[in-house]
Amino acid sequence: MNIKYLTLITVLSLCCIFGFEEISYSLNKVSKDNISELKILNYIPKDNKTFFISNTKSSKITNEIRKNFETKNQDELILMKNSILAYLGLDLGPNKLEDIYNNELAITTYVNKEKDIDDVLIIFKIKKKKDIDDILNLANKIDEPDKLIKIYRENKLNYLKYIYRTNDNYIITSSNKTLILDALQSINTDKNIRKKYISFKELLNSFKNEHNIFLTNNFKTNELLNNKNYPLKKENYLVTLFNLKDKDILLKSYLVNNNQSSGIISYKNMDKVNVLDKKNYQIFIYNNLLDSNKYIDDIGINSFEKDFIKEINNKLKQNILFLSSDNNWILIHDKNKFSLESTKLLEDFSKNSLENNNNIYTIYSKDILKKEENIIKQSTYKKIFLVQTENLNFISNTLVNEADIDLISNEFFSLRGDSQATYFLNKKINLKNPYSIQPKNISYLENINYFFKNVINLSITEFKAIIKQSIPETAPIYYAETNLKIFNN
Repeated sequence: MNIKYLTLITVLSLCCIFGFEEISYSLNKVSKDNISELKILNYIPKDNKTFFISNTKSSKITNEIRKNFETKNQDELILMKNSILAYLGLDLGPNKLEDIYNNELAITTYVNKEKDIDDVLIIFKIKKKKDIDDILNLANKIDEPDKLIKIYRENKLNYLKYIYRTNDNYIITSSNKTLILDALQSINTDKNIRKKYISFKELLNSFKNEHNIFLTNNFKTNELLNNKNYPLKKENYLVTLFNLKDKDILLKSYLVNNNQSSGIISYKNMDKVNVLDKKNYQIFIYNNLLDSNKYIDDIGINSFEKDFIKEINNKLKQNILFLSSDNNWILIHDKNKFSLESTKLLEDFSKNSLENNNNIYTIYSKDILKKEENIIKQSTYKKIFLVQTENLNFISNTLVNEADIDLISNEFFSLRGDSQATYFLNKKINLKNPYSIQPKNISYLENINYFFKNVINLSITEFKAIIKQSIPETAPIYYAETNLKIFNN
């Protein structure tokens, strides 16, 4: 495995462990624990690649694990935690996490141009009367405050190479000595100068009621944001919130601009329930399907249907609603934008139509005879159905239930709204079929599962995303939800 993945896996796994907090805060609820005011932020050097911060109480983490998981799964999570700590070079020995950790944690990664591995800087606060010896558990005592100490374990791997304890009981440890020196320089820098590059505080203030936040401005692995149509700048950050929902981890991600004060306000009501959720469509995509072909390709439909859907999309370009469940699919679009008669793949199909309740129902079918090795065989193509309402066309590979037409129509018009006049980018996607989701949107899942094989099995049960942009906005509004299942049982 590429060593860079180990860095990412370690950071994300720690995020998951410290993300075990029941969802209990709304965007408008005031919390006395403002994450943007943590002193630990003053130690963060600039130019980091990824950044995770948490002020979740260790007792809360322990209680939530005990409450939500069976004994077997609790033991597996403990094994996962111990594996991560062992890789880092930390060893709690007989100590318990909740007896040492004092509810402040920051993890940042940095590009190492000389090695095929990212450097990591981890800062966390420990309780009074605790020191470096309590977290390294070495044969010889080495703790000494305000002194840079090299970590050495004979014949053992330790990713973290250096450690430092401040006089206010913050542990600063890293794979790179320079990062610790930068962190110490950061706390001593004049406030007016530091303000220029400790810019996370304002950004975090928009999420001050949250307790586990991951930030990155590396969009290469995000298929929806990594697009030439809306290049993102270094001021744009993807902010992901970690929470525990029942036995799953719920991730909520927001694209924000660190130079704008609007923050999370732009995303109010973005996560409201879709009226079609109750229909349990496994794939729900609104607007251009061109960059969604990978999801359509995963549906168990034949090549003719895939080509047919792509032909329609190429002609319409936008304002398309695509729904799929159990290999059945429906494509909805504005009636006056496109006529099915112009579709080349249906040119030699027979059709039959009926009218009911002001809707016109049409079936397209094709049966032909073929000669193969002097044997005459019947060849039947998949039937295509069309329902024409006053304003919309419903194209599908099975007859649409009449009771669903009004429900789907309302959702289509709700999604479209005034988008034709306002948005040049307006897309919504909801995936519930695991085979259509992973590992396309969170590409590191396979690597995490490989690293912790036979311990946990992270899988996505649902992925939702909304992405919109209008003139003169330089970056889109992007909101995503990911439900991660930790164990299969």
